[in-house]
Amino acid sequence: MVAVDGAHSVGSIAELVVDPHARRVVALLLHDKVNGGDTVLWSDVTAFGPDAVTIPSAALVAPTPASIEPLAGPRGRLVRKRLLTTSGDNLGTVDDAEFDPHTGALTALFAHGETIDGRRLLGCGAFAVVVSA
Repeated sequence: MVAVDGAHSVGSIAELVVDPHARRVVALLLHDKVNGGDTVLWSDVTAFGPDAVTIPSAALVAPTPASIEPLAGPRGRLVRKRLLTTSGDNLGTVDDAEFDPHTGALTALFAHGETIDGRRLLGCGAFAVVVSA
């Protein structure tokens, strides 16, 4: 991630914070702390490109806000979790997720070679990710 004002790296992305109800990325967590924080809100991202993510200033890296704290960390993580449907079918484990780099909208989940439309996401918890059948 690059801060445009100083043209310097503020760190690398550790994980995406996804709001399962809004079906979109709401923040990015960094591997290391900068300015006492490790979180960048999606609304502060200038661009999410193939080579770099840019933000206007390193000052936007902050501690995780209380409003998204429940979504951050292992409980809210999509990847490497069991994927279940509302009808009780186990689709395997979420291998990856895809999102729109402009809006942060979740576009797809990938599990065992299958693509699941991101609009099917209903919930994510410590045990599993749940999608509509």
